Amino acid sequence: MKCVQKLSLFLASLVLALLTLSAVSVDRLKGHVSWLADPAREGRQASTAGAAAAADYIAQQFKEIGCDVQMQDFGRMRRNVIGRIGTAQRYLLFGAHYDGQGPGMPSASDNAAGVAVIIEIMRELKAKELPVSLVAVAFDDEEQGLNGSRYYSDHPPYPLENTQAALIFDTLGRPFMDLATWTMFVLGAEYSKELAAVIQKRSRPEMLVAGTDLIGPRSDFAPFAVKHVPYLFFSHATHKDYHGPGDTADLVDYAKLAEDASFISLIAEDIARLPAQPKYLTEPVYPPGESASLENELQLVEKERSDVPQAFRLMFDDFRARLKSDSS
Repeated sequence: MKCVQKLSLFLASLVLALLTLSAVSVDRLKGHVSWLADPAREGRQASTAGAAAAADYIAQQFKEIGCDVQMQDFGRMRRNVIGRIGTAQRYLLFGAHYDGQGPGMPSASDNAAGVAVIIEIMRELKAKELPVSLVAVAFDDEEQGLNGSRYYSDHPPYPLENTQAALIFDTLGRPFMDLATWTMFVLGAEYSKELAAVIQKRSRPEMLVAGTDLIGPRSDFAPFAVKHVPYLFFSHATHKDYHGPGDTADLVDYAKLAEDASFISLIAEDIARLPAQPKYLTEPVYPPGESASLENELQLVEKERSDVPQAFRLMFDDFRARLKSDSS
């Protein structure tokens, strides 16, 4: 009887977990990405009509969820779109850039998919009674120098010192280097013991937790790091169509995108419920096993791909040299 009861409890918890991880709508994610990456948007390059239309679309989505919405203009037809839910004076920020590469470049995974994720995570978390306000920021003009996130961090409408963490999303929905398996890169936890603990609690096999020095200041987390705001950066990373005309909406895996958005919403909820605001570490504490995880990933790429571009081979050699230096 005890075995039957234990099995019943296990099955009930498994069903609950599966229901939790299927909460984000595949259809809504697909709708957002398809609209943003449509040829009519002409690649959403900053300071163009396509980018302006994208900003209006995102603002409307935020309003439909129930956000208070504001546009943060920073010149030459450039503007961040900001949505807020809640009245608490502590904030959990979700960010993704909505600008793209310009005409002929749909920019679906980079980064219409990231924008779709922050819209739907806001929808998912709105139903929770969280002790923080939720702030979603769709940044403009990332591709030409992180200009939108830099402007936001220099002119924050909500105090950065009261920002629990910034969760940043870039290049999602397609597997790293077009491998048969998925890897979700999670960077930034090395600068916060509290965020590292959350990530460790929620760890799953496909997560590769690494230090941000893996890529350098190459996405919208960088301006927040400069301001010592704890952050996490989520990405499926590069693929064969990255920054190219083949980065189209039809090649995004929306079931996987929904699964990951639902999972990240659990991480976000854990961060929102932390009893105290996470502290930013000036000296990073790198995750245990980082070197082995990265080496395994590089070996997987080399095993599955005979056509790894020379630029990536050089990057891999650089990674290996750094990993060897760090471990010595």
